[in-house]
Amino acid sequence: MTSEIDKSDLRAPDYFGHMLQACDRILQYTAEMTRDRFMADSLVQDAVLRNVEILGEATNNLFQCVPQLESTYPDVPWIDIYGMRNRIAHGYFFINHELVWTVAVEQIPELRRQIFQILESLNTKSK
Repeated sequence: MTSEIDKSDLRAPDYFGHMLQACDRILQYTAEMTRDRFMADSLVQDAVLRNVEILGEATNNLFQCVPQLESTYPDVPWIDIYGMRNRIAHGYFFINHELVWTVAVEQIPELRRQIFQILESLNTKSK
């Protein structure tokens, strides 16, 4: 039996780490894929969607533990990330897979770069 992790045990660097891992997974799942192949592969779609949900949930957790998140990192589309998570979680039957594909291949690489830079700066500050 595994013990559950209490959110209060996690800190901002943990949530940023979760986001980095989710970006890496999305990029891995779509690396050798064309748009048409993505549209035909529900397994990859589901994997990408799950990790987009993780990005949104980690963002929500960051909003709670870093109230100044948006002003500290204004170039990251925090509201869009959380909003997409909500659309997937609550509108799960009407997913726009074209939009998911576009986000995966056009926006996730930049988000990954931004999150990586944030983690680097946090690691530098903690040393």
